[in-house]
Formats: sequence, C-alpha cells, structure tokens
Amino acid sequence: YMGEQAFLLSFCGKVLHNLSMWCARDKTLTYDGVKEDASKAKKDIKLGPFDVVRKVFAKGEETSHMSLIDKADLFFHDYSLGPLFVQENYVHVKPAAAGKDLKKELILLSKTADSICDGDLVDRQIRARQNWSLLPTQAIYSSVLPGELMRGYLQEFPSFPSWLGKFSSTGKHDRIVQELSMHMSLRTHASKRAVNLDYLSYLRDAVVSPLARQGSDGVQNAVTFMDSYCLLKEDVENLMEATSWAGKPSVFSKLDSKVKSAFTRAYNKVAHLTPYSLQLAPKSKRVGSVDAEMSEELEPNEAETEQGSLESDAMIKKKTKSAKPPKAERKEERKKGKSKKKAK
Repeated sequence: YMGEQAFLLSFCGKVLHNLSMWCARDKTLTYDGVKEDASKAKKDIKLGPFDVVRKVFAKGEETSHMSLIDKADLFFHDYSLGPLFVQENYVHVKPAAAGKDLKKELILLSKTADSICDGDLVDRQIRARQNWSLLPTQAIYSSVLPGELMRGYLQEFPSFPSWLGKFSSTGKHDRIVQELSMHMSLRTHASKRAVNLDYLSYLRDAVVSPLARQGSDGVQNAVTFMDSYCLLKEDVENLMEATSWAGKPSVFSKLDSKVKSAFTRAYNKVAHLTPYSLQLAPKSKRVGSVDAEMSEELEPNEAETEQGSLESDAMIKKKTKSAKPPKAERKEERKKGKSKKKAK
C-alpha cells in the first residue's frame, strides 16, 4: 500500500510539472501538442535482464510500435547477459508464426539457433580483437532476429542462463585435471587431455574397487596404488568429483563409512614421499633490493682485493719508517747534553 501511494504521488507531481510548463509556454493547448509533449516527457527506464528477454519475444501492442532501433536497444540494456538470456529461453517460446504446425516451429527454432551462433561468433571477434564497433551487428544476430523469428508467448518464467554455472564448473574441473596430470607426470608421461580422456575413470576404479570388494582389508591395496601414482588424499577427492556426473552420486560416497574412515587412517598413518612440493614457493623479492644486497656483499671483497693488489705491486714504493727518534726525544737528549757540559 505504501509503495502504491508513493508511486501515485510521484505520478501526480510529474503531471503537475508538465501542466505548469505547458501553461508557461502557451495558454491554449491542442490535442496534437499535448500528445507530442507527452511523448517527449517519457522517462528512460532501465530494464532488468528478465524484463528484456520477455520483451524480446513479446507479441502484441507492447512491441508492435517498436522500430528496428528500439528492438536493438533492448540488447544494449546488458550486452553481456542479454544474449545468454535469449539463448536460454528461446526454446520455451511458442512462436505465433508457426501456429500448431510442429514442422514450422522446428524450422523457426533451427533458424533462431543459427542466428544465435552467428551472434556468438561476432561476440568472440569483439572480445578477442577489442572491436567494439561490431556491437550493433551482434545486437541484430543475438537479439533482434531471434525475437522476430520466435515472436510469441513465453510458456514459463524466464530462466537464468545455465551457461554461467557450467562455465564455472568447467574451469574448476580443468584445474583439477591439470593438478592430477602434474602429480602423475613421472608415471604416466601424459598430457592433461590424455589424463582426462584415458586415465581418470581407470584410476577411480583402481582406488575404489579394493575398498568396495574387500572392505577394510582392501585399504592397504588402495593406499599402495595411490603411492605408485604419487597421489594425495585430496587428489582422490578431486578424482571422484571430476569423474562424477550431474544427478549421480560418486562411487566413493557409496562406500561404508567405516571403510572410508579406515582408508583415511591408513593413509594418514604413514608419511608419503612425493616428487613435488606440497608447499607454495615463497614470493621472490624485488630485483632492486636483490641488487642492493649483492652490491653490499661485494663492496668489502672489492676493497680487500684492491688492498691486496696495492701490497703485491712491486712498482709502488712503500714508505718506510725513519729510524730517527721523534722531535720531543731529540730535545730532551740535547738538554741532557748541555747539563753534563755545565757540570764539567
């Protein structure tokens, strides 16, 4: 109720403002003049991605007056998320042009998919070469053409793009496979792609099969196999995650909890030698500080070498200490000599 009241107050304030501006300019109002000024007084509204994708495929009075530029402007509300929303939801649209003809609907779906693929190619060119002048071209392929082909009615609420979640999980699995291939590199000598395609499923079975068949008695066999491939306990968990499919639990999770506890205790009881470091390397110091330390270390050595070269050089004459006594001693001796002469 409070929200509706605030909206009505702002709407009334806008109406009064427009009337005061019209009266200040002209005392008489015509229908055409009011209609023209009303169209100019429209506010630009920032639409969210769910509203944009609904409007892209909407049919009826809402989009009948929209020009090509207006339809392309829907893409620019968010040109990063907008194409993903269109790609996710176009299959849920019932196109009005197809009617009840299933074959025609499939043809429209095929053409829409081709247009979205072309838009993705344009997007790659934009991101790879920073050619942002191609954004209007992407707007046509990724938003305008799919909307024209599949214009009709969304059969459900617009869905959030599942591609974002898939992309995140793909990056995580890629890091897991990279780490596994590095840990097993001395034994397998295989690339990351070969490990992913040829090794992971067999490694999983080799670790889990003794535990599943023999229970606690197969724990030592599983640990020995892990040591032969330089695998850690964390690698086994990553291995199960990388080889499990969506909607299906991993094979390791089906094991008895007592067997899994025995496996963990057996692995932690013994120290395992690995050909790689388990700790992160310390950050290297800046080059400037290293150079300063090197120069400080070299300075005394250079001084010593210079001193040694001066001492060993035969061409340089060294000052020898004179055998003459100091002046003070000579004066005392002279005084003593004079006193002896007087005594005589």
